[in-house]
Amino acid sequence: MALTLTILGAGPSAPNPGGANSGYLLRQGDTAVVVDCGPGCAGRLIEHIAANRLAGVAISHFHPDHYFDLVALYYLLKFGAPRTSHLQVWIPPGGREFLDRFGRVVGHGKPHMLEDVLDLCEYAAGRVTVIGDLHFTFHPVQHYILSHAMRVQSASGAVFVFSSDVAPCPQLAEAARGADLFMCESALLDVAHDEKDPARRGHMTAREAGVAARDAAVKRLLITHYRSGPEADVHHIASAREAYKGSIELAREGQTYTVG
Repeated sequence: MALTLTILGAGPSAPNPGGANSGYLLRQGDTAVVVDCGPGCAGRLIEHIAANRLAGVAISHFHPDHYFDLVALYYLLKFGAPRTSHLQVWIPPGGREFLDRFGRVVGHGKPHMLEDVLDLCEYAAGRVTVIGDLHFTFHPVQHYILSHAMRVQSASGAVFVFSSDVAPCPQLAEAARGADLFMCESALLDVAHDEKDPARRGHMTAREAGVAARDAAVKRLLITHYRSGPEADVHHIASAREAYKGSIELAREGQTYTVG
């Protein structure tokens, strides 16, 4: 069975018209994993698969546009078809304490609100984490807060890499090395929209995504977390093409891509 990627949401922190924030569904055979779960993604998820059939969720970092729909997913599981076990949610180091505080806020003081349905598991950078039939490795990358690119290998050997939110950094090319499909954020239309100090930056332009794809020698580049519109879409593709000569596409919400 092929490894596939379905785009639930591809918008930046302010979603595109009619769109959702970051959220993606990886599937191979009976394994289905949600990668990030931003606002608007949970409702789109259940158009493709019942929530109780998920093998797990992986969260790259704790900015709201990447995890807020964990609450919606929680309620889908709590009041939907039952599971035989809690759903594993893999989160960055320190994430259990963070989500405990978050759960108290959304649960009006109820302790460990999310954990009556979700099994919150902190991943370790550089260590292989097995979710169903997929092998995840989490790579710390430069962002305003702790953020992890994800390298995912299927049983068939196909490799998918998600950049997470990231500024240009050597760790990204290392994580993406030789990927069959590299999905990279491009939140910026111009570098002037980010911090002036390169060490304090947190996002990429499409050209910088192209540079990362070139340096990592990936087979295909899929741009995500981008501002969409007729002029912006042309700009993203043309800018990425300045640095990378391979296949370049924009992640389109609702579309499914085959990895490998």
